[in-house]
Amino acid sequence: MASDVLEFATIQGARHIGLGQKVGSLAPGKEADIVAIRAEDVNNLPLNNAIGTVVQGADTKNVDIVWIAGELKKWRGTILGVDLDRVRSLAEQSRDYLAAKCGWELDVFGLQRRPETQYDEVHRYLEQRQKA
Repeated sequence: MASDVLEFATIQGARHIGLGQKVGSLAPGKEADIVAIRAEDVNNLPLNNAIGTVVQGADTKNVDIVWIAGELKKWRGTILGVDLDRVRSLAEQSRDYLAAKCGWELDVFGLQRRPETQYDEVHRYLEQRQKA
């Protein structure tokens, strides 16, 4: 059930990693981590069950407000206190570095045949086993 999934992701998840006394539920003395989700977006219509919407219907674009340890981190869909241009630049630099180290040429549209990789070897092996 959706309520089980939500519990696993919150209360049980916190307990499992040893943080059940600190996070995982809203209670006096615990850090307030809260996410508000827009249920009126088209991917969540019609709203039939709030927990089901959170677990099965909503995705990252529906996250409207976020508090972490009682501190506002996202407001009306905008992340606060983060230089997104810098994050984007660092991610691209990391991608380019890893690609260069692996001898991989960037092809964001997937138009070029990639060089053979271990994946190709594994795929051929599995195909041969299926034929045998």
